[in-house]
Amino acid sequence: MRTTIVALQSKQPFTVAPAVAFPPDEFDLVVVTDGPAGAVVREDVTGVMPEVTVVAREKWLAHLRRFEGPVEVVTNDEYCLAECARLREELGLAARHPRRPLAYLDKVLMKRLLAAGGVRVPRFHAFEPVVTEAAGVLVEEIGLPVVAKPRQEANSRGIAILRTPQEVRDWLGAHDGEAGWQVDEFVDGTLHHVNALVRDGVITPVQVGRYLGPLLGVDVGRTLGGVTEPVSPFTAAAHELNERVVRALGGEGSFVVHTEFAVNGDGELVVLEVAGRAPGALVSELARLHAGVNLEVANLRMQAGLPVSEPVSQGLHAGWLWPPVMPGARLHAPGPDLSGLESEHEVHVRRVGWEGNASDGGLIGASVLLWHRDPVQLAEDIARARDLTWFS
Repeated sequence: MRTTIVALQSKQPFTVAPAVAFPPDEFDLVVVTDGPAGAVVREDVTGVMPEVTVVAREKWLAHLRRFEGPVEVVTNDEYCLAECARLREELGLAARHPRRPLAYLDKVLMKRLLAAGGVRVPRFHAFEPVVTEAAGVLVEEIGLPVVAKPRQEANSRGIAILRTPQEVRDWLGAHDGEAGWQVDEFVDGTLHHVNALVRDGVITPVQVGRYLGPLLGVDVGRTLGGVTEPVSPFTAAAHELNERVVRALGGEGSFVVHTEFAVNGDGELVVLEVAGRAPGALVSELARLHAGVNLEVANLRMQAGLPVSEPVSQGLHAGWLWPPVMPGARLHAPGPDLSGLESEHEVHVRRVGWEGNASDGGLIGASVLLWHRDPVQLAEDIARARDLTWFS
C-alpha cells in the first residue's frame, strides 16, 4: 500500500516542490496548511505543485486520522516543527525531529545551552516574564547597539537594531508588558552559515556559506545574497563549530541543522541562530549545486524515514541574489542584461517585480541563482549582477 505523505505548512513556504522529495509515482502527497493555500510554495518554485488542504491547526490531528494506510507527517516550516513532532507522537510515528524541539526554536534556551556547551554566543538579555522599561540596566548589560528580537520567530520577523539610548527607550516603551522578547549584543563582522545532516547523533557536513551582508534591509533597498565558501581551514573550523552546536542542543532525531554565525573583529566564530530544519532563501539550492544535496529535500525525506543523497563535491561554487523592488518601481525595461556573465544562471522575476510595487517599502523583486567552477569568476559575476539596474 502506498504511503501518504502529509506535509505541514503555515508561514514559511516550501523552497522546492515537495514532489521532488516524494515523487508522485511512489507516494500520495498532500500539503495541510492553516495559512493561505496560494502561499504554500514560494513563487519562484517550479515543478509539480502539491494538493493543498486548508485546515485549522486545532483540527490537524483529526484530519490526519482520516487517512487510510501508512502515513508520514513532515514539515520544513519553523512554525510547524513542534506541532509536527507532537502529531507524529500522537500517531505513533518514530520521533525524527530534534528530541528537544525548543532547543532549536527558543532563542534564549538555545543560547543558554550553547554557552553551557562552550559555544560562543552574543551577550543577551531575556525579558522574563515580560518587557519592562528598565532601559538603563539593558544598555549597561549589553552595550549599544543591540538587536531586539522575538524568542521564537524566523525569517527576521520582528527584529530591530537599536543604536541609541533613545531608540532603546522607545522600543521598550512600545513593547512594555509583552512576553516573548530578548535582546542580543550586536556582533559586527562577516556573516556565515554552516549546514549538516544529523542522523541520531551522526553529523554529516554539507556546506559552508557566506552572506553578502546583513539579512535585513530589503525594505530600504538592500540586495540580499550569499555564496558558497571554497574548502579551506575556515570551512573545517565552521563544520567543527556545527558539531559542537549539535552536541549542545541535541543530536537525537533525523534533521538538517542550519547554523548562522558571525566572525567578529577578534576572529571568533559567534553563533547567532540555529535551526533544526533546512534554511530558506536559495541556500538549499546552493547545497544541491555545491554538494549534490538539496537541504530541504533531505530534511523532508529524513523525517519520513527515507534515504537521502550523501553530500559529494560537485566541483561547483554557487551564489544567490534577491534584488529588491522599491515602491513605485517595476522591472527595468527590457530587463537587466545578463549576457556578459560567465557563470551559468537562472533568474525568476517575482510578480511584484513585473507588475510594480504598490507598497510603502521595498520587496523582493527577483531571485537569481548563479554557479561556476571558478569561485573567483563566480564572485565577479555576482558583483556584476548585483550592480545591474533591475527595477526602475
